[in-house]
Amino acid sequence: MIAIEARNLRKIYRGGVEALKDVTFDVERGEIFSFLGPNGAGKTTTVRILTCVTKPTSGTVTVEGLRVPEQCEDVRKIVSSVPQEFSGFSDLSVYDNVAYFASLYGTESKVDDVIDSLGLNQYRDVKFKRLSGGYKRRVAIASALVANPKVVFLDEPTVGLDPKARRSLWQVIKSLKDGGVTVFLTTHYLDEAEKLSDRVAVLYQGRLVRTTTPDRLKEEFSKETLEEAYLRLMEELEDEEGN
Repeated sequence: MIAIEARNLRKIYRGGVEALKDVTFDVERGEIFSFLGPNGAGKTTTVRILTCVTKPTSGTVTVEGLRVPEQCEDVRKIVSSVPQEFSGFSDLSVYDNVAYFASLYGTESKVDDVIDSLGLNQYRDVKFKRLSGGYKRRVAIASALVANPKVVFLDEPTVGLDPKARRSLWQVIKSLKDGGVTVFLTTHYLDEAEKLSDRVAVLYQGRLVRTTTPDRLKEEFSKETLEEAYLRLMEELEDEEGN
């Protein structure tokens, strides 16, 4: 089953800047799908379209069968987005932070279950400002999951975290998939994408240049890691651009 279907997406900003050039891809329901590419490749623009923040110039998008932007009111009920910078309410407890977001969706009954599922029980009465970076990220994800979404968008979820906290959060992300949630991940950490992703998509200057699995991309370039394969792909694209 397809959770997200994007066809021939184009986005042209004022001044004629073409951020997306005929981008087409599918995301399967219940998979972890990672969006890779250098800064300015079009990743953020794509996510903004998928989450109904901005409209495409042309092309079609469906999220769980709902059309974007025509049915965005319904789309917003089934997707959640976790931004890279989640400020939270500094002087509120973990519980009260999650409960606030639950109140927006009428899902107050889910607060305890979500806090428990993300390993936050021992911190439920701790103020947000006193948490480590890794646990602040867990609260951010909890605040998104309490809406009971079918699709979660994670933007650089482990940036700035120490290795132990990153690995811990990887387990949280894997648990989302285990619970049937579709995860759309944007990351610059190639080891993260390799460990977590069922498939990856690589954007370059607004074009989608690969949609594949980490193993297939490694095989294509005869590399042992996704990072090495990705860097080789970038070199090829830069060489093509220079010719």
